[in-house]
Amino acid sequence: MPLREWLRASQAILFEASIVPACVGTAAAVGAGARFDPTRFALILISLVGIQWGANLFKGFYEGQDRTTAVAAPGSWFAFDSGAAVGLTKDPRTVLRAGYLGFGIGIAAGLLLVILTANVLLLAFGLAGAFLAWSYSSPPLKLSYRGIGEISTILAFGPIMTVGATVAFGDAGLNRSFFASVVLGFLAAAISFVRYFPNREEDISKGKRTPVTILGIGRARRVFFGLFLAALLVGIVSTRLGGVLWFVVLAVFALIVFQTFPKQAERPEQYHRAIVLTIATHVFVGLALIAYFAFGL
Repeated sequence: MPLREWLRASQAILFEASIVPACVGTAAAVGAGARFDPTRFALILISLVGIQWGANLFKGFYEGQDRTTAVAAPGSWFAFDSGAAVGLTKDPRTVLRAGYLGFGIGIAAGLLLVILTANVLLLAFGLAGAFLAWSYSSPPLKLSYRGIGEISTILAFGPIMTVGATVAFGDAGLNRSFFASVVLGFLAAAISFVRYFPNREEDISKGKRTPVTILGIGRARRVFFGLFLAALLVGIVSTRLGGVLWFVVLAVFALIVFQTFPKQAERPEQYHRAIVLTIATHVFVGLALIAYFAFGL
């Protein structure tokens, strides 16, 4: 099958969720005086994206096998398409093997980084991140089926990735990195959360307990908005993070998302705008945090 279909099945549009924390964590360290090392930075990116690539393919494989009803979002790059990994190859387990390959590359890059830095703490970050990525959709834990997937998302795409990247460059900038990681963790959870809305009926049919199937559209919508407000609250109460630009960017994007989110959507694709805007919020807030660490904005 074409590379395009493999990229869609691996949910490549979401790789930014790994790239942004790596860049923010690195910027926090360098902004606090650490020396930038391109080899370390490259290994961080390879490790995080490789593990995410693998975890996303695991999700595509297992949820494709689990599905008994029509695909909720066929052909979508933004909402999760449970049929995207089906039919990529004659043997469906090839998708699973490709996931193992990506996961293995990510782990190997992480181990090489641990060796180069001689930092055992970094190994702990890596193991925790790999465990959460594996358990999100893969058996036996399948956290996303139990209504607690967003907790693992906040941890994995927040402190583990962001602070882990800072630790890879030493111990400079850890305080600011941690508070930035909380902001990014909430926004990463918002990305995961908003992608449940188009798949509500499909998830109900297979007994998947997501916040949207548990709470219903109305209450889940309020909780989704709450993730943005929680990220904003970090900027209000934190005296360690600082910066103005990222807070303004987040507030503007939050307002746009609140105003454009559909109250009643008859078709799954009507949620696409909200998904795109939520992903964009994560990207631009991350860039603004980098600008703060680099230039004090």
